Amino acid sequence: MHIPHFTVSANDHHFKTISNIVTKLLLFSDAAHKARLEKLETLLFTYDFTDLCQAAGVIVSLQGRLRAALETERMLENNSHHLSTEEDTKIGRLRLRAHILTLTEELNYLFDAIKLAQDRTDERTDQKSALLVHASSSELSWRMLGDDKDLLAKLVIQHSNFYWLNRQDSAMVNDLTIGNLQAFDGSRDAIWTEIVLKHDEPTNHPLHKVRLESELGKNVYLQN
Repeated sequence: MHIPHFTVSANDHHFKTISNIVTKLLLFSDAAHKARLEKLETLLFTYDFTDLCQAAGVIVSLQGRLRAALETERMLENNSHHLSTEEDTKIGRLRLRAHILTLTEELNYLFDAIKLAQDRTDERTDQKSALLVHASSSELSWRMLGDDKDLLAKLVIQHSNFYWLNRQDSAMVNDLTIGNLQAFDGSRDAIWTEIVLKHDEPTNHPLHKVRLESELGKNVYLQN
């Protein structure tokens, strides 16, 4: 995504709204997705999924527990009349159903963890990334407005490039380069309009010459 020139005129309230859209919408991170990734990381530390025999043993063991729970549920449904009360039947089924769902979720986590371990060992991991963003712009500027809509200052970023790589294993790589940063005073009666400015020859800058003349004047005054 390349934007040659992009300018925003906004006061502090407008800029806060823009910031909320970027951080809470564009860069939003789902809490449930984060919890799932943390669970996968725990499984990767617990088991060595590069050892296929160990991974197969873990899967077979969990599948056996799940089959046993499903068989118990089937027997419970066929013999529910042997329980003393109807309330006991409902509670027993709910507990067993919760246990089955937990085992199913753990089994799904194991399969996802194995897939994640395989992706990490794959040399083409970057090519399988969930998202790769490259944004560049020749000039981005923000005109800072006061409450009376008068221009307070202007910030300019030139020749910016931003790379954001979001891998499937949740690892992120950010790279931001800026060619130049400028800041100007927007007041009409500003003595110096340049707040921040890159200058190729600092010794020839007008402000530097004024400073030298001022220091020279102080020295002459002290000598007199």
